[in-house]
Amino acid sequence: MLAQVPNLPPPLQRIAATPVLASEMPAGFTRVKVVRLAANPRLHTLGAVRLDFSNAHTTESASYALAGTDAAAARIVQTEAKVDGGSLFQVRAVAVGRFAVAVAATTAAQARALLLLAVAHLRRG
Repeated sequence: MLAQVPNLPPPLQRIAATPVLASEMPAGFTRVKVVRLAANPRLHTLGAVRLDFSNAHTTESASYALAGTDAAAARIVQTEAKVDGGSLFQVRAVAVGRFAVAVAATTAAQARALLLLAVAHLRRG
């Protein structure tokens, strides 16, 4: 059975359709997969797009959740900041207008670098 692709608001459609430049990919990663996520009433999102970067050994991801207001995006970021990946992964997040941009990477330094790349992709999209 095929999964149904959710209808996304136009700002998220632009992000999903914007090609990821080589300069926007984390160092050492060669592949990117775009995942469209439906609205989540529990988190108060209108939808989300996740970019999964992978190489032969690991994956890192950047997600863009669209909220109804700037304040709602800030609350999503606060929730994301509380995620504790222990020694498995590190999470970083920032609100950019109505978008909550969050990343997950192996180390804190990689997460910070990926967050910068994710925000650059958002501004380009």
